[in-house]
Amino acid sequence: MKRIILAAVLIINAIFQNIASATNYNNIDWNNAPRFGNKADFINYIKNCEKNCQNFIPVVFTNGLFVDVDEFLKIYKNAQYSNIVWWDNGNGRREKVLYEVGIYPGAKVEYAYRTGDTSILSGEERKLYNTAVKIVNNAKSQPTTLRKEYYLHETITERVSYYTANTGEKAPRHCTAIGALIDGRANCQGYTDAFYMLGKMAGFNVGKMSGVANNGPHTWNSIEFGDGKTYAVDVTFDDASFNSRDSGEYNSYIYFNAPQEILHTTHSLEAAYNPKLQPNIDSRYFYATPEFYSTRGKYFGFYSQSAENALNYVAKRIANEGWRLSWGMAPYDKNYANTKFSLNRLVREILPDKYGWYGSAKMSIAQRGNWIFYTVDATRKN
Repeated sequence: MKRIILAAVLIINAIFQNIASATNYNNIDWNNAPRFGNKADFINYIKNCEKNCQNFIPVVFTNGLFVDVDEFLKIYKNAQYSNIVWWDNGNGRREKVLYEVGIYPGAKVEYAYRTGDTSILSGEERKLYNTAVKIVNNAKSQPTTLRKEYYLHETITERVSYYTANTGEKAPRHCTAIGALIDGRANCQGYTDAFYMLGKMAGFNVGKMSGVANNGPHTWNSIEFGDGKTYAVDVTFDDASFNSRDSGEYNSYIYFNAPQEILHTTHSLEAAYNPKLQPNIDSRYFYATPEFYSTRGKYFGFYSQSAENALNYVAKRIANEGWRLSWGMAPYDKNYANTKFSLNRLVREILPDKYGWYGSAKMSIAQRGNWIFYTVDATRKN
């Protein structure tokens, strides 16, 4: 079946090589358009079109199959918007359909980088291309795979502030990587487009996911590694400018390579249109990776067997190693999930009693399922 789909892609690319400018259905040889009576085959075909940044897609449906725009957008995730610009009602059924796709700038930049064809880019997209290349080159210089990913994640959160507005535009800038990396403000679509673009350019197998979070529609990323394990990356929810209730002015990293057991506590999605995630926390998760120890905690958070152990470890880092910021994860504990209780335990008891350290600290605690996540920022009293 993969060979059939690939053959269909090659035929369409050859016959409709000028289709990007051919919005008139009369320009299409419908006898050679791909035909689908099975949704799974249609989905595979559209994913190939997406890989090739095809923005006009003619399809002939059979067996009563029809895919409307809303469902099409769940499949072609790099479509910022889509329309059915023409369809033919054959024998009372919508059979011949021409989809128009408005492709996200980040996806176009990634395609241009991968193929060497920058002719598809607008002036603003070329500016985005140049910015992305610099970021990716810096990421590629990082010594490990997770450090590369961390660099991209951190670069986006440093450059972008969460912003959303109903501008009435078909393709608002803040919903794209242009808004994220050129303007410095974006909504979840912009964060996701930016991470997709940078991740793909840096050599990661990154995708886009969509569903519901915070009682509204939401998009985020997937990342799949060489062993076939796939994780969620939600840069929007990790960014302090969005997630102020949990982490104040600091990133939380709860959704850095998050498995299903973390994601499902806040996100819901349709399995048919999204990849299957690694079910449980493993060594690629921000708070559980051995990279924490190899980098002496400079880049990643840590995992403790209990909340009390987590506070003791934070205290040790603050007093003996001079760390200002610490990110930790521990099993849920009702008492220690209370910010006032944990902060007093750390600053008024453990630090002065065990280390003779006096000062102040800010602390935020987030709960996700059976886990609590600490962010601590400490300052020694002069």
